[in-house]
Amino acid sequence: MAEKEKIRRRVLRLRNSLPPEERREKSKAIKERLFTFFEFKTAKIILLYAAKGSEVETKEMLQEALSSGKKVGLPITKGEDLLFSQILQFKELSPSTFGILEPKKKYRPLSIERVDLVIVPGIAFDTKGNRIGFGGGFYDRFLSKIPKRILKIGLVFELQVISESLPSHRRDVAVDKIITEKRVIDCGV
Repeated sequence: MAEKEKIRRRVLRLRNSLPPEERREKSKAIKERLFTFFEFKTAKIILLYAAKGSEVETKEMLQEALSSGKKVGLPITKGEDLLFSQILQFKELSPSTFGILEPKKKYRPLSIERVDLVIVPGIAFDTKGNRIGFGGGFYDRFLSKIPKRILKIGLVFELQVISESLPSHRRDVAVDKIITEKRVIDCGV
């Protein structure tokens, strides 16, 4: 079994073992850190994701970002690519082929040139910002095409931050910052 797959399974097992109430509390702490983060507060257009399973819960983040006047884009999978569509309200989302909530009603593309920051999901991160996702490469392909000035932030529970360096390939794209329930990590990218 490849090293990435071993790490993916180990961290998923840990994340899935978090009791729902603890996951909610930690997600709330992560949301509070994110929403007080200067770059987030001043961002006008953000790309976010709808959490699935045991991921950091993002529903409240989406709703609060929308109610604060931010333009919010969520991913849509199209073949091998991620496209981001602006949503106006949470109820516009419905499950995709992968069971992930996606904008379904009307596609409202967002100009990537105008985006201020991207919130990136993942299963495991190291402190340098390297990440392991589910293995499809969707986010790495997307992140490799965006301007360098756009801040990339990973939202994860502290137990998902690995002390050793994660294996990475040249096509992998690291995040700039990681926010957990305990800290903000500047990845120095």
